[in-house]
Parts: sequence; structure tokens; C-alpha cells
Amino acid sequence: MAWELLTSTPALLREGHYIFFTGGWPSATGKDNRWFQVERAQAIKYDVNRNVAAAASIDLDFVVPAAGGVAELSLSLMPQSQDSLYELLLGIKGNPLVYPMYNNSYYLKLEATNVVPDTAGERLRYLGFYDEDDSPMTMPRLRDHVTKDQQPPVLRVYNDMFVEERIVLRFIVNRLKLMEVGPPPEDIQRVARIAKYHSWYIY
Repeated sequence: MAWELLTSTPALLREGHYIFFTGGWPSATGKDNRWFQVERAQAIKYDVNRNVAAAASIDLDFVVPAAGGVAELSLSLMPQSQDSLYELLLGIKGNPLVYPMYNNSYYLKLEATNVVPDTAGERLRYLGFYDEDDSPMTMPRLRDHVTKDQQPPVLRVYNDMFVEERIVLRFIVNRLKLMEVGPPPEDIQRVARIAKYHSWYIY
């Protein structure tokens, strides 16, 4: 459950692929230390366009608004079914700096005290962000995975220009229906997607 920057556009999970959720996932997700297999997969393109004032930021929350649908700052990118998983690819167009956040805290930061991103600071503004060079809209290289009943991610989007900018984020939402299974054979386990809470790895 954290944005992962890859060196190329990754292949999406497909029917039959295996996923293991390691320890640490919130108990409400129902996935901690369990094996799942993808039963169905459907990739959906979702472009998010927002105007952002010069030297200003907006927070795009993945939550679903109370009335449903989408809102200016609520993107409805959280699964609503316990057996669903969204595999997300994110591509960026324009000049925004995009900061991933969880629990109202920046995810990409250094260990020293107070060395965290700060969109109001001239130096720390350039810490812990992604931009179009990292993940172009037409060749996305940022990936995250979200499931029901986890903490929703937030993307803080900062306009690093001197004029208002129209910022475009392209999501490829791979909507997966999961089926719980027992541990697969060891050779399959070695190539399965391993899901760690706050980190995702492929072995």
C-alpha cells in the first residue's frame, strides 16, 4: 500500500495470478497473511483534471463521497467490496509535483528531524515528490494497490509554476476480483506478487 516507482510500465495482474498479503495489514481488510488468486481483472482508464493556482496545492483523496460519485477532491478510488483489489498505475501530465500521503503524513521523507516535504518551503518543496519525468501520462511507472477498509491514500498536488495550471493525472485502475486460496506450490510462490502493508514487491 504505497506508491512504487518502477523502471518501466509494469504488466498488470491478470486472471490466475497469485497475491500474498504479508503481516501488518489492518484486520478489517480480511487479507493479512493470506493467499489470493485473481478471479477477474478489468483495466479502466480514469483521467483526473484539475486547475491549480500558481504556487498552490490541492489534496486529492481516494475516499468515496458520502453521496457517492466523485467530487472535486474525492476521487472514489477505494474498493467497496471485500473481495476487490485495485491495482493502480499513475501517469502525470504537466508541471505538478505529486506527493503521496498516508494518515495525513508524507510517505517519502528522510530520517533527520523535520526533513519532510513542505510545499511552502523553498528547499523542502523539492523532497519526496513525483513528476512527469518519473511517470509520464502515456507510460505510467507509478503503481499502488488499495483494498477496502485500509487507510485511503491522498495525493498532494502542487503547481510549481507562476501561473494557474491545468493538471492531468491518468489512472489505470485494474479492478480485480480476488478469491482466497491455500498456499500454491513453491515454484509459484517464488513469482507471486507479495503484498506488504506500506510496501509492495515482486519476487
